Amino acid sequence: MIRIRNEEPVDYQAVEDLNRRAFYNLYLPGCNEHYLVHIMRSHEDFLPELDFVLEEEGKIIGNIMYTKARLIDEAGDTKNILTFGPLCIDPDLQRKGYGKQLLEHSFE
Repeated sequence: MIRIRNEEPVDYQAVEDLNRRAFYNLYLPGCNEHYLVHIMRSHEDFLPELDFVLEEEGKIIGNIMYTKARLIDEAGDTKNILTFGPLCIDPDLQRKGYGKQLLEHSFE
C-alpha cells in the first residue's frame, strides 16, 4: 500500500537517513544531501506544506521538499518561483515510478 503525506517531525531522522542512502557516493565521495534536508527545514524559504514522504507498508521510501526562490533577469526584474529538491527514493526501489508519483502529487 502506497501513501503520500506531509513529513512530520517524527520522520526527520528517517528522511535524513534515506537521503544519505540515496545520494551516498552518487556524484562525489560521500554526500551532503542529508545535511541539506536537515538545515532546509529551519530556513525561511522552506515550504513545509510541500514537504512530502512516500510510504510503502508504513516505511518511508521517498521524500520531496520545496523552497521559495527568485530569478532575476538581465533587466533586474524578479520572478518568484518554487524549487524542489532533494527528491529521493530508496536506492533499492528506484526506477519504479515512485519519484514520478511524488512529483505528480506535489504538483497537485
